[in-house]
Amino acid sequence: MRKALVLVQDDVMHFNPAARRFLFSLLAEMSSSNTNTTGGPSASAPAAATSAASGEEEEDEGDSKTLLTVHSVDLLKSKDGPNRREHRTEAYFSDKLIVRRGQTFQMWIEFSRPFNPKSDRLQLQLKLEPIFSRSTGIHISVPLVDVLEDGRWEMKIVEQKDKRVRLAVNTLPTASIGRYKVTVESFSPKGKLLFPCSLNDVYMLFNPWCEDDPVYLDNEAERKEYVLNSMGKVYYGTEQQIGTRTWNFAQFEQDILEACLFLLERGQVARTEWRDPVIVSRMVSALVNSNDDYGVLMGNWKDSYEGGTSPTAWSGSGDILRQYYKSSGKPVKFAQCWVFAGVTNSVLRCLGIPTRCVTNFSSAHDTDLSLTTDIYIDEKLEIIKDKTSDSKNSIGQSISTKAVGSDVRVDITQLYKYPEGSEEERIAVERASRFGSKPTLYPSPTGNDVSVEIVMDGTGPCIGGDAKLSIILKNKSSNQRTASLLYEVMVMYYTGVLKSTVKKDRIPVTLKPQETKTIPWTLLYKEYMKHLVDQGALMLAVTGRVNETRQILATQFNFRLRTPDLIITALGDAVVGKELTVKITFQNPLSQVLRNVLFRIEGLGMQSIRKIAYGDVDKLAMVTLTEKFVPTVAGSQKLLASMDCRLLTQVHGVADIVVKPK
Repeated sequence: MRKALVLVQDDVMHFNPAARRFLFSLLAEMSSSNTNTTGGPSASAPAAATSAASGEEEEDEGDSKTLLTVHSVDLLKSKDGPNRREHRTEAYFSDKLIVRRGQTFQMWIEFSRPFNPKSDRLQLQLKLEPIFSRSTGIHISVPLVDVLEDGRWEMKIVEQKDKRVRLAVNTLPTASIGRYKVTVESFSPKGKLLFPCSLNDVYMLFNPWCEDDPVYLDNEAERKEYVLNSMGKVYYGTEQQIGTRTWNFAQFEQDILEACLFLLERGQVARTEWRDPVIVSRMVSALVNSNDDYGVLMGNWKDSYEGGTSPTAWSGSGDILRQYYKSSGKPVKFAQCWVFAGVTNSVLRCLGIPTRCVTNFSSAHDTDLSLTTDIYIDEKLEIIKDKTSDSKNSIGQSISTKAVGSDVRVDITQLYKYPEGSEEERIAVERASRFGSKPTLYPSPTGNDVSVEIVMDGTGPCIGGDAKLSIILKNKSSNQRTASLLYEVMVMYYTGVLKSTVKKDRIPVTLKPQETKTIPWTLLYKEYMKHLVDQGALMLAVTGRVNETRQILATQFNFRLRTPDLIITALGDAVVGKELTVKITFQNPLSQVLRNVLFRIEGLGMQSIRKIAYGDVDKLAMVTLTEKFVPTVAGSQKLLASMDCRLLTQVHGVADIVVKPK
């Protein structure tokens, strides 16, 4: 009867020396008596490393007929080692081996005796198994060959020193990403041994540097920006008042890679699909939203964030992803569009997919499927708020993203649409309107001779002060025109949803032939101070009818009340490992007390957010904070701060700090 003895290495290590000698002699007898007809080994047992304390050797290590036992495996996983540098993963705050697919990595194996290429064989087993789900895993065998070939799982010996060999392991450019468990299989005439590398998992990522990987980018500057840069910009406000804030993508911070892989597992998609960046991107896009699939963030577009964090208080993705991961998938509260974008960007960059955040202004929500954006007014020329729900006359303006290699905003509107008013744009809209449910609503050009528009000087009004705009009317005819204008200013959520009316009134107008008239318009702080929501957005709508021609006049203008910045100043030089003092200043612009103010600080190589509960800030008061940090990474770094306050939102700041080496 054929017999086999199977042991795991950890079990053997607990045996005393006499028991180990007995087991190895038994293995040798079994392997010599249980060979198959081709002379190959049929007995198998996992390898057992010799205890360094015992000082014993199993047998004559120079004899190639003895078992080939694996004593240790070194995956060369240190952050400053060749693997992490060559695979551009040294920035990850992890002591694991993190590699990019389609590229070779190296490892050392130490045996119980010198490896004999003539009689010994070697193989790696890589397993990508579910950790939190029941989906199917992947099992890969990596054979030892003399010459590596592209497009194959293979490995070769590139160096041999006594009992140690250095291997170059070739990975596929289409391999599934994820956390692989590694087992070394050694074969000798005396049998097969398994060495599970329980502490040596390999993290496999997408590879934008590999031409055979679908995520390949041929521009090094773009790879550095869209994969390796952990700081970015998100934009907000209106196309006339574009605000910007720095966002910490944090894709290399502690626990973030594990959080991203945990998130993919929540998608319940087979591991074989994890090789496709399109599928992975769609999974991440769905899973960042918690609404229907237990994802990361819970959206909230209301004016109350009790039980969570105001979306405007977030300044990065790290704390969000860590909270989600450490709570085993409990959604983080709360998010709005830029937070969803920031977290999605972080996850995809972490996994190796080049990604950038893009902001679109004046997005259209076509609520009645007319393919037009409409303003509804009643017989008195007043805005009908519950019908005027399309986002509110020129769609897709100032589509913006951060420039490659700098913090400059780049307008990329031309990549998404034809120029507004061009023949190509008109043809595209007319063609699309024919397939809409209300094609007759697409307007034809008319000969109307009076126009109205609203303009704003400079960067616009600041919160706490009066808002001043201008209404400009032009009479293009050779006759006098008269009209009665109705203006109404309404508080607006950043999504375009109207909350309430702050002020409205009528203005009689007389226009001489060919006259252009500018009407100053002012909204006082005391008029709007109790009405504002989230980003301090307002909409001024102007409607009217020309008495002589019955021409309808209607226009609207969205604007925001600009908030003050947090001013961050480094006091002294920043040096790795040395304490740095930083001053943060802020002045309350309101004639109101700010209650329960909380400051959040991140960046500068920190692996978590620092929160400072400041308390109340008196009206118009100046606040100065002094904080100490110990930089951990040399080079150009950013320190971010944001303020969380119910009454005053979208207050943040950033400082560029050059950290010197130790």
